[in-house]
Amino acid sequence: MATLLLLTILELAVHGYAQAPAPGTVTIDGVTFDGDGCSSETVKYSFSNDAQALTVMYSSFTATTDQGQLNLRKVCTLTFVLNYPPGYFYTLGTVTVRGYAKLDAKVKGTVRIGYHISGRIGTGSATYNFFGPFDDNFEETSSFENGVSSECGRVRNLNLVTEGRVHPGKPPKSGIITVDSTDLKLTEIYSIKWKKC
Repeated sequence: MATLLLLTILELAVHGYAQAPAPGTVTIDGVTFDGDGCSSETVKYSFSNDAQALTVMYSSFTATTDQGQLNLRKVCTLTFVLNYPPGYFYTLGTVTVRGYAKLDAKVKGTVRIGYHISGRIGTGSATYNFFGPFDDNFEETSSFENGVSSECGRVRNLNLVTEGRVHPGKPPKSGIITVDSTDLKLTEIYSIKWKKC
């Protein structure tokens, strides 16, 4: 029984890997940046060699109550111009977000991540809420709700939207959320699911 189970797991793993393009054949040909939470100087990104994970790290993405209403909300939109072999399409599976938050009692911090694929209808989303009192690093993984796929025969760009927000409460209190932790950098890791047409 155990041998049969192991063989089944191995078969599924090999089948899943075979669905992805060959290692090194998926590239990022360009990225555009929009929003007050990012710029070309404050974002780093990389594909895993098998193109099944995309990591994005922000060095200056912080929502805070320190300046009144000015920085309560930060947004960044990244558009990735992808190049991948014909005969494949993709969707996003999960996203892992790492960061840091310090929130007084009754203060709420939110990180909302969405994605859409150029030329396709629909937006996948994942939301993470943190409630004060809170003073710690965080790491959360979630599947996207209402995920959307690219299509066969067309190479489509991937658009990622990240929003960080602090709700100071009434009366207003102090809070900060930054979207790796100890160095106050938000890191996101997206799992990419590839399939053959």
